[in-house]
Amino acid sequence: MMLKNKLVLSAGVSALAVLTAFAFVDRSDTGNLGVSAASAQESGSQQGNQGGQGQGGSGSQAGQGNQGGQGTGQGGPGDDSDGKGPQAGGPSTSGSGGGKPVWAQEGIPEVELGRLSVARSPDQVLQRAYDEALASLSPEMVDFYSMSLDEMILELSTNWDNITIIDSPLQNLALLEDALDGTSQLTSLGVTNTNDTLMAVFLGVASDKNVAISPDTAIAVSTILGTPLSDAEAAALAADAEAIRIAVLAGHG
Repeated sequence: MMLKNKLVLSAGVSALAVLTAFAFVDRSDTGNLGVSAASAQESGSQQGNQGGQGQGGSGSQAGQGNQGGQGTGQGGPGDDSDGKGPQAGGPSTSGSGGGKPVWAQEGIPEVELGRLSVARSPDQVLQRAYDEALASLSPEMVDFYSMSLDEMILELSTNWDNITIIDSPLQNLALLEDALDGTSQLTSLGVTNTNDTLMAVFLGVASDKNVAISPDTAIAVSTILGTPLSDAEAAALAADAEAIRIAVLAGHG
């Protein structure tokens, strides 16, 4: 009987403690209990988002907290990337030859070019030299470039100090480049002569005075300038240009 009374008394005390606890709860805050719990959940979610953003590189931040910080963003390539970028394997912007000019791909005869090496100048440089040559053309030059090949040779070798010609190697090569298609612009400016003679004087004056002009020279230069000559054409041009070179050497010394 005494044990039973003790159990009843203990149960009554526990119930009284529970009732007392609820009695001290402010009834005005009961509506905020759910809000407080939601706030705690939101705070935990925001911390998760921050952890996800820290690993996301420059990728999108939206929804990274829900991903548990597993997003890779745009900070690096994916697992299936070959690591070569989006342009890998694309066409080269410098042409099929990897930026090399045609003559460098096909090759030219191994011959000493000397001053004729300036034929490798960029197109814009040759164009500027060409424009300057045409702008400098005077009536005296028109008279000289209208002479026959033999008359030119005589004037260059015996009357060097009294003639006016275009003597810049680059300008002569620019004029040669123009004439390689079969017509020289000089003929539209008053010069009356054959295209072959004009090409001979352009090449002969542009060359070093002490470096002989051979058919290989003509092939190499014409190839560099973009209009390769045939063997027969190169041989004919080289013979006439070499006669001009010798005349310049004799007259200029």
